[in-house]
Amino acid sequence: MARSVAEHTLSRACDYLSAMGVELTREVTLRALTLVEAGLASEQEDPLQFVMTRIHDHFAIQNPHLPTTAPPITRGSMSFKP
Repeated sequence: MARSVAEHTLSRACDYLSAMGVELTREVTLRALTLVEAGLASEQEDPLQFVMTRIHDHFAIQNPHLPTTAPPITRGSMSFKP
């Protein structure tokens, strides 16, 4: 069964909020639904793009601290003999 644009957009927004550590309470879900409604009313943008570009303005999302991908590069010697 195909989902509507509204269902898809709300699902993506809630999945993103959950992944960012926001508890999906009734109030949070209603605010997300209000944002989705504004996205659907916007004629200039895709509703999903509208919501995802404005989600940080409507919710207190902390940027997660990501670990470094590799140790720092330092100069070393491979012990080659001339």
